[in-house]
Amino acid sequence: MAPGRSPGSGLAALLPARLGLWATTAPFRPDPRLPPDLLDAIRVLAVKGWRLRRAGPRNHAVWLAEPELQHRLRAVVLPDARAHLALPEWNALLRHRLQPLLPALAPADPLALGQAAQRLRSALAPEWLGPGRPLGPLPPRSGA
Repeated sequence: MAPGRSPGSGLAALLPARLGLWATTAPFRPDPRLPPDLLDAIRVLAVKGWRLRRAGPRNHAVWLAEPELQHRLRAVVLPDARAHLALPEWNALLRHRLQPLLPALAPADPLALGQAAQRLRSALAPEWLGPGRPLGPLPPRSGA
């Protein structure tokens, strides 16, 4: 074994994470209506060996909390269609997530990025909660 390397480092150590990525995500196919610079950025990352993947709301939240692991796996996990993002929100989210990998990419619109974050939080809410209902604790009941 090379000096300074632990037995758990290397590609074999990433195998469980790679399997988890494969099991909880699907290939990402960008909307062809995205701006040309974003579509080019996605192609450049693919040539550099990066994978863009999509995941449902819960799995996306799990992967979002693991940026270092995504980087080691050379993967960017994005939300799937259940997030109901509009095209400007996709534009902002993709720019925000891809800019650390491609610094020349134009920055995200903060307003659209905030709207995308709000939709991602809403997608995590259980369906029985209904639209417009808060995810927080229930208000106190009045005495009867």
